[in-house]
Amino acid sequence: MRNDPQRLAWVVILAAFGTFCITVIAVPLGVRWSLNNAGRSHNVTLTLATGSAYASRPSVGIPEAVFGSLENLQPGTALETTGASRATLDFSAPFTNEALGAVNLYSDTQLVLLRANTPRFDFSPQPHLIDLSLRRGRLRASAAAGTTRAIQLVVRTPQANITLDAAGVVSVEVTAGETSVSVRGGSATVTTLAGTLQLAADERTIVRTGAAELVVLRGQRNLVRNGNFTDNITTGWTTFRNRADAAEAAGDVQVSAQQGRTAVMLARRGINWAEAGIKQDLKYDVRDLRNLSLHLDLWLSFQDLRNCGTLGTECPLMLRIEYSDADGRAMEWLQGFYYLASTDAGTSKRCVVCSPPTSEHQLAGRAEWYGYDSPNLLELFRTGGRPPVSINTISLYASGHSFESYVAAVELLAED
Repeated sequence: MRNDPQRLAWVVILAAFGTFCITVIAVPLGVRWSLNNAGRSHNVTLTLATGSAYASRPSVGIPEAVFGSLENLQPGTALETTGASRATLDFSAPFTNEALGAVNLYSDTQLVLLRANTPRFDFSPQPHLIDLSLRRGRLRASAAAGTTRAIQLVVRTPQANITLDAAGVVSVEVTAGETSVSVRGGSATVTTLAGTLQLAADERTIVRTGAAELVVLRGQRNLVRNGNFTDNITTGWTTFRNRADAAEAAGDVQVSAQQGRTAVMLARRGINWAEAGIKQDLKYDVRDLRNLSLHLDLWLSFQDLRNCGTLGTECPLMLRIEYSDADGRAMEWLQGFYYLASTDAGTSKRCVVCSPPTSEHQLAGRAEWYGYDSPNLLELFRTGGRPPVSINTISLYASGHSFESYVAAVELLAED
């Protein structure tokens, strides 16, 4: 071939043409890929609700104690809660501050923020991405509804990768050698070495290290219908309003968007007492249940009375469960939530006119999501001397003079 200049010329021409074709195709594709995948970091804020939490940021290198809140967390940040602690991670889009998701961290939990970004350009088909690694402990993650771009929320554990497929809520717990996944709203995909499993609302699974198969479990049921308020408020619920002065506002009860989540709003401005809320009939026999627990996601915006009033019955948000004992006697249990604490140590933090069992009202932060998980209500109700036979109703309401509160999730979880 060295003695054939014509053949060499053809080789050079064809090689140059091939290089040209590759360049013509590869450069636009490369530019398009770069533009589609270019991203901006989310605004990520850690807020401490109770107890202690620590953050190890890559730029600092040592654990920092969290007091109040810590903003602008970057990928690679490791978070840890200790003891009976609880903290919340909030994600919002850069520039617009559109709420994208929230993650509640419970006690003795270790989490690493892997990625949290949004496409830089509007034409990109990529979703908002929240990518987390749960090393141990428990979290509850929610993806916002009604966003302009899809959200992909991924939780990675030693046993599985869990992807929240759309707006919804998933609970993940990592203990020695296993991962428990429960879907509270929407759907989630669980991926392991054994395969892939799709979970719908109120379904769960347990993934053990080295497990050969994945199984859908339905041992835990939410007794509340339309507890995430994605349907009309009249689906499952009835509204009620009471007030001392008929000339004053009765109060608003309506479904609205609050920080990227669909929630029921209870709001009112007035001088005299009033209450506004929702109620659902359950009539569920609980004699064969092993566990009955309550979960709420709530947001308190305004209250004018400190604590929950002098009698402990006027919280900006209150939950009431009515139940019957073996003699058919009607019983009730109240749990209140407030943010405006009294400076008077003598002011009660529980209902002082209620029959046992009574619980201390919960102090929550103002203008932030607060997750509440009750103890086993069956055991709690037994402490009042009247073990429950039937759960009859559940009510959520705001009480006082002026208030504004939101509830995005109410779950009464029954386990056989």
